[in-house]
Amino acid sequence: MRRSVVASLFLIFSLLVPQALAQEGTFDLEKTKRVLEEEIQKQLDRGVASVSIALVRDGKIVWEAAFGYMNVAMQVPATPETIYVVGSTFKAATATALLQLAEQGKFALDDAINDYLGDSKVQDLADSPVTFRHILCHGSGLQAGANTVDVWSRTLPDSLEELTVKLKSVRPPMEKWEYNNYAYGLAGLLVERISGQPYEEYIREHVLKPLGIETPGPVSPTPAMLGYLALPYVVGPGSKPQPVSRTRYDVYPAGDIYLTASDMARFLGAHLQEGEWQGQRLISAESTREAHRVQFQGYGLGWGVSGGPGQRLISHGGGVLGFATQMLGDLDARVGVYVASNSGNMSKIAQAAIQLLRGEDYVAPKERPVIELEASDLEPLIGKYELQPGVILTVTRDGNELFAQLTGQDRFGVFPSAPLEFFFRVVEATLTFEKNEEGEIHRVVLKQGGAVMPLKKIE
Repeated sequence: MRRSVVASLFLIFSLLVPQALAQEGTFDLEKTKRVLEEEIQKQLDRGVASVSIALVRDGKIVWEAAFGYMNVAMQVPATPETIYVVGSTFKAATATALLQLAEQGKFALDDAINDYLGDSKVQDLADSPVTFRHILCHGSGLQAGANTVDVWSRTLPDSLEELTVKLKSVRPPMEKWEYNNYAYGLAGLLVERISGQPYEEYIREHVLKPLGIETPGPVSPTPAMLGYLALPYVVGPGSKPQPVSRTRYDVYPAGDIYLTASDMARFLGAHLQEGEWQGQRLISAESTREAHRVQFQGYGLGWGVSGGPGQRLISHGGGVLGFATQMLGDLDARVGVYVASNSGNMSKIAQAAIQLLRGEDYVAPKERPVIELEASDLEPLIGKYELQPGVILTVTRDGNELFAQLTGQDRFGVFPSAPLEFFFRVVEATLTFEKNEEGEIHRVVLKQGGAVMPLKKIE
């Protein structure tokens, strides 16, 4: 059965823009390995199935490793060759593909996309046409979303053409920043129309091959890949990996792509080296600077962008049901990390890695104290809370444990620090439940970083 997923290729509980970090110190690889192994083990102990990591420094991968199980039931260990769904971190690669074509003079970023779509035009506003820049920085004003099917359902997602002709503008471009997977599905179709090649063929030949990436079938997994694919899980009751269905998306250029952590680390490395990886030019230095420049609300062209002179960071998180990824790079120190998992959230590990790569001392955050609550204390908190139309936070209970799940995302355990205050262990975020004048729970407030998001209880 097909269902609409507003943010399924981007993990809402993972900040696009980590906080700026301190100045670079002396890098110690053995110390970095030791500390990151400890942090990764904490995630495995919390029910994450496996973690693969690759670190980039000085134009090369300095460490790649894997932990846990790609197949929990059969106890098959993950390895650096394990393939994950990389999720929305691949938006940066789709944007890079379009930037390559722009460099060739085949279009300009501020051209109207409908001029290049032929019979697959979007229904935008006549006086406010949607441009390439608009779709790549999430300012298009087109309706947002994604559609997914269970691979066992024997149905297929819409083609990119079928998807595109249904898209309508809901507001003028650049009026509101709204994360939009549909727009990146559309970007993939534009790669096809402008290059004259199928999206997968273009990506394989012009984005992956120059980086030395040989993983076959990144869009449509090949038989040769099957033995390397991690199975999808979520963290279940009792902090144990719980299997979930594998899904496919109509907006696959937005992140339904199958690669290893090291593959994506090579891509990140090219962006850290102004478009070049080990002597091979991916895109021009000018194009990388444009991609890493804030275009709209802290977002560039396929990248989250933060920091200032000396502390410029590029990043992206990814979340497809059963998988979580994080890509983070420091443009000035030219260090980066890519982390992939088949459950959980990887932002904490990525931020620790960047600090260590810069030579900083990393101090793990202190664990918050957890109080004990009875099932009767948790029962009033259960329900559905709306963040925005189509984006629902579902709160459930399993015994004396409480869980929160955003539309299309993994289910995370939340832990009580007070009767109405809970926190996530996989990411720095909290939930505070609030009562109305009648003493009933009527909303929950989600806080992460500086963001405060109230969600109204709807059932």
